[in-house]
Parts: sequence; structure tokens; C-alpha cells
Amino acid sequence: MKKSTLFDAFYKNAGYLAVVLVSLAYIGSSFIIISKTGKSALEIIASGVISMTVGLLINGVFRSMGVSRGEGDEKTLQTAKLYSQSIDEISPYFDRLEEFCERENKRETKRVRCQILATGGLRYSDFYDEDGIVTSYNYELYGDSEIAEVKGRRRRQMKRTNLKRKRAFERAAKIKIKQLTPSVLTCEGVKENNPFDFGKSKREYSSQKNLSDAIGRIVMAVIFGYFGVSLVSEVNPAVLIWNTLQIVMYVSSGILQMYSSYFWVVDEHRAGVIKKIDYLQKFKAYAQANCIA
Repeated sequence: MKKSTLFDAFYKNAGYLAVVLVSLAYIGSSFIIISKTGKSALEIIASGVISMTVGLLINGVFRSMGVSRGEGDEKTLQTAKLYSQSIDEISPYFDRLEEFCERENKRETKRVRCQILATGGLRYSDFYDEDGIVTSYNYELYGDSEIAEVKGRRRRQMKRTNLKRKRAFERAAKIKIKQLTPSVLTCEGVKENNPFDFGKSKREYSSQKNLSDAIGRIVMAVIFGYFGVSLVSEVNPAVLIWNTLQIVMYVSSGILQMYSSYFWVVDEHRAGVIKKIDYLQKFKAYAQANCIA
């Protein structure tokens, strides 16, 4: 039986905590009156940057917690294991994977074009050959002479029909789907399955972190360098409540970020991996049926 941890307990009840915090924030707003601060533009910028930094840090921590939780979810782990097994199963046929991807790209492009052409009452075979090359541009149902012979409502209807067919044909001609490639199908989890990947060196890690933190450090250095602080003679309860409300809202937002990140990993990201597994299994069946080895 999996041992329950403090984080598990927090995660299970974080939604309730967020509701309580937001409710307390709303109740707390009853004790203060929102008005102009009277601060200068620079003071507002300084205060805003510090507040924004705190909010980003809180959201970042909760987001990381959500992603970590999602990656450790049993469903995610099982999907990753199945994906790895699928790649191992098709390894004897890797040299023909590109051929399969091209075949699927043509098939999917044809399917999408068929759907678009159908909105204009057009058939794919009347405009494209088996390789997806345009063979005809004759998308008009009615010729100019036919339209000229009628008047009124019927004439307008004929023109609209031709216009609808023209738009369907142009949309189908311009359609471009995201291409399926061998790297797209097999790149997920490559790093994790590489036995000779020993992770980043201390120097690489430090360099990356220093670069990502540089802008934030410069901004904060300017803020703290330009402004000084002095102790207030009396603590202003209104300011204390206002700052507390900000933190409460940041924490509540962070909790939502945590759940959002978790469900993104478990649902959306995992769904993408499952689609890759489906295509890998399809390629395996295609390869075996055609005696590819």
C-alpha cells in the first residue's frame, strides 16, 4: 500500500483550501476601502515589480508541484512504459518508418481535403489524383452563360453556389496539416531511455540558471538600488490586510495552476503520447503485413 505523505494530503485538499482562501479574501476586503495610494510613478513600478515577482514565484512553485504530481501519476507512468515498449517493438523496421509517415501524411491530407470539399458539394477525385496533385480547377457548377439566362432569386442562388464551391476548393488547396515524422513519433522520452545520458554537468546547470535569472536579478537590483525603506511609525492595519489579501489571491491562483498543470500532464500530454502509441502500433502492423524486416 502506498504510504500517504503530507503532500498527498495537501494535494487532495488544496481545492478546498483555495475556496476557503478566496472566501476569506473577499470577507477581508470588507474591512478596507480601496483608494488611490498617492505614490509616484516610480514607487508604483517598484511596488508592482516586487508584488509581481512574489506572485510569479508562488505560481511557479505550485505549477512545478502539479507537473511533478502528474508525471508520478500511475496512468502517466503506465503510458510511458507502454510507449517505450512500442518503440522497442518497431525497432527492426525503423528504416521504413519515414515511408510510413509519408503515407499517413498523404492519407490525412486527403481526408481533410475531402471534408472541406464536401462543404461545397465537391468530390476529391474530380480535382486531385492519388498523389494529391491538382488535376482540375473546374469547380464552378454553373457557367456564365447559364447564369446570364436567369434572373432574380435563381440567379443569386446560382452565384452563391459557385462562390461556395470556389471557397471550398481554395480552402482545400491551401490546407496544410502538421507533418508526421519519425522523430515526432519516437522523440518522447528518448532522454529518459538513453542509458548514457548522465544529466547536465554542474557547470551546464549553473550556466543555464544564471542566464534565466539574469533579467530578474537586474530588475530587482535596480529597484532595491534606487529605492530605500524606512520603518513606519505605526503599522497600518489597512496596508497589512491589503498585502495579506494579495498573498491569499496569489496562493489561490497558484493552487489552480497546480491542478491545471497536473491535469495537463495526465490528460492532454498523455493523450498525445497515446496517439503516438496508436501510430506506432499501426506502423508495426503495416510493416509486418508487408513483410518488412
